[in-house]
Amino acid sequence: MTLQEAVLGATVDVPTVHGKVSMKIPPGSNTGTTLRLKGKGIANRKSGGKGDQYVRLKITLPEKPDTELKDFVERWSAKHGYDPRRKAGMG
Repeated sequence: MTLQEAVLGATVDVPTVHGKVSMKIPPGSNTGTTLRLKGKGIANRKSGGKGDQYVRLKITLPEKPDTELKDFVERWSAKHGYDPRRKAGMG
């Protein structure tokens, strides 16, 4: 998913064993977040009911971020000082 989709939220197409479905990405999503697609997994042979499919999110940045994106991140970082290592008890 793109940085924009992660920050703002989006609806994206996701492949399942039954074909593509639309899935809502909540605003503020992060890499590693797992979302559930209820009833979109593999069918249980005994009950015939379909299981759930889990989707793990991965944010992908542009291969070559342009100057505008770099400038924005520098300005944002200077004001917010976010450190994910501190939050995880690593800093």
